[in-house]
Amino acid sequence: MPKTGALFGYDVIGSSSVDDDLLEEVRGNATDFVLEALEHVGVEERSRANYSSTGDGALAVYPESELPALIDAAYFLQGKLYLHNRAHRPAIRLRLAVHTAPVRITEEDNFQRPTIELARLLDAAEFKRVVRRMPDQNPVTVALVVSDQAYRVAVRSRHTQRLLPHDFGKVEVINKEFTEDCWIWIPGLDAERVRELSLPEPSAQPLEQPASAPHGQPAPGGIVIQGGLEGNNFLGANHGKITATYQQPGGNP
Repeated sequence: MPKTGALFGYDVIGSSSVDDDLLEEVRGNATDFVLEALEHVGVEERSRANYSSTGDGALAVYPESELPALIDAAYFLQGKLYLHNRAHRPAIRLRLAVHTAPVRITEEDNFQRPTIELARLLDAAEFKRVVRRMPDQNPVTVALVVSDQAYRVAVRSRHTQRLLPHDFGKVEVINKEFTEDCWIWIPGLDAERVRELSLPEPSAQPLEQPASAPHGQPAPGGIVIQGGLEGNNFLGANHGKITATYQQPGGNP
């Protein structure tokens, strides 16, 4: 059985809206900020394995002992990006994901279940929904989602130094074959509101139809208006009766 690793991924929020001539700059700056934050918490780049670029981000595996630091790195990354975005455009905003599971270290394509699960976390609709619904006056700079396993091992067990259990809100993530309770942290967002913001908008309810009645007779609480219709359209001549039922307020005709 392979050794357990700490999986870390990130991507740029809203990268598709960045002008083409700035895409490479945004991606490079995002990478630099992530590496700087990881270095701040003691995670060395040379310990990274199974690295794979995702275009506007990356997925990687680190030693299991780095799991708490990978989570705490989001706290420091938030401050760095906040200062950068005050003076530079386009702003850089990031989604981060942390997971832990047994994973093989390989130089080949990293197609393994834990890496797929990390990608599912990062791309989960519930996670993106919380980010999108944050108030305009408090735009998201960094958003972090942590798998339940990583949360229990690193956060609930009190191995993290900056991000603690009360900072996270619990959300059920369903992304293709991946279903799991996960934990989201966004600076300035009350943990109790995380689940509320992750839920989809309620669907519109169909209008209640009036009770049926025999042909030509009023429905309960309604009246029938009949008339004739004749005319021509591109299909040819047409004629016949029209019948409409109107429901009166209070159910009285």
